[in-house]
Amino acid sequence: MNLLDNTKDRYIKDLKAGLKVEWYYKCVEVSKKTKRDGGLYLALELMDKTGRIPAKIWDNVESCLKLLREGKVYKITGYVNEFMKKKEIKIDSINPVSPGAKDYNEADFIEQASFDTEALFKQMIDTMKANIKNDHLVRLIDLFTQGYEEKFKTHYGAQKIHHAYLGGLLKHTSSMMELALFIGRHYALDTELLLIGVLFHDLGKAFEFTISPSVNLTVEGGLLGHLVIGNRIFLELSDRIDGFPEDLRVKIQHLVISHHGEKEFGSPEVPKTAEALALHVIDLLDSRINIMKEAVRDAETGGPFTDYLYPLGRRLYIEKNDEKK
Repeated sequence: MNLLDNTKDRYIKDLKAGLKVEWYYKCVEVSKKTKRDGGLYLALELMDKTGRIPAKIWDNVESCLKLLREGKVYKITGYVNEFMKKKEIKIDSINPVSPGAKDYNEADFIEQASFDTEALFKQMIDTMKANIKNDHLVRLIDLFTQGYEEKFKTHYGAQKIHHAYLGGLLKHTSSMMELALFIGRHYALDTELLLIGVLFHDLGKAFEFTISPSVNLTVEGGLLGHLVIGNRIFLELSDRIDGFPEDLRVKIQHLVISHHGEKEFGSPEVPKTAEALALHVIDLLDSRINIMKEAVRDAETGGPFTDYLYPLGRRLYIEKNDEKK
């Protein structure tokens, strides 16, 4: 059976080991690697609307590297292999899309979220407003929704490290909201303040980097970073609310600029209120659990541990299904 015999089998989610591919895929990431013998190869990540798959180019590395651009679609010829129980494509040739190609459909490369972003965003906002009574903060949430809903609910949560997928920023923020509700009540914190901190803490990421046609830093993001950008957006919105209390404005700013926890991790200030510390810990917990789950899910080692994860400074134990019984 050849993949070309069935159009649906060209999509990444339907690829099977051992079959030939000759179809269009978007290159979302490319890096030059060194083989054990000192030679070079290229490691790629390809995507279409159904998912992503790793790929490798072993020959003509330099010429392929000159051709490849992240975010561009190419016609790929090669074979689907299985390495460490994970599918990947061994690329034999790669070519730009021919002008006017009748079998090319741009819609095949529009990334789709794996969950209903519309419903999750509405649930998050409704939950926040149900737990916030301060009129200034309710108005702030309304302005946030009016100005940033579309961008916020589809953006990545990070460029690579955690929640790096369509809707990841929303998923991360919504998860943190649930944790904030519990922790705020458990420790008798100002839960309304904490929830606003959750909402705004990573909003700047929507402007720190682009996600289409590829994930790349913006000039603003590279020079300022998302803490500064998010703080600026909060100030712009709060300035539109008559009588917004100055002490509340300062407390929210502190939450945004201190949520990385330490100055060496990019925070201009360390958390100096219980709510700021809670926001930092909640953010750290949610991001690191996400990193761990994805690393274990995508592990290709074949052994009981993942490869070394530099963001966490450790390998992770991979629990086998039969050990859970």
